[in-house]
Amino acid sequence: MLKKIYRLSGEDLKKFFSQKYEKISSNVFLIYYQKNNLPYPRFALLPNKKVFKKAVKRNKIRRQVYAIIREILKEKKIKNYDFFIMIQNEEKFPQLKELLKKILTNV
Repeated sequence: MLKKIYRLSGEDLKKFFSQKYEKISSNVFLIYYQKNNLPYPRFALLPNKKVFKKAVKRNKIRRQVYAIIREILKEKKIKNYDFFIMIQNEEKFPQLKELLKKILTNV
C-alpha cells in the first residue's frame, strides 16, 4: 500500500472526475491524469473485474502496481499529477514494470 498522501480517494477522486482530465491508453493500462496543486503525485488503481474475476488476482495485481509506483516515487521521476489507473489486461510483472515506468515518467 502507498502512504496516505500518495493515495487518491474519496472526495478527491470525485473532484478528479468532475474536472477535465487527459487519457493515455495502452494494451494493459488506461490512465487518466490531471495536474494537481500539490508537490507530490497521487494515485488510484482499479483492476478490471471482468478480466480479474477473483479478488485474489485483483489484489495481487494491485500490490504489484503499487510496488512499481513506490519504486518510481523513490527515483522522483513523476511530476505532481493525479493518476487514476485502470488495469485492463493481465501481464507478467517485468512487462508491467517496464510499461508503467515508461508511461508515468513521460507524462
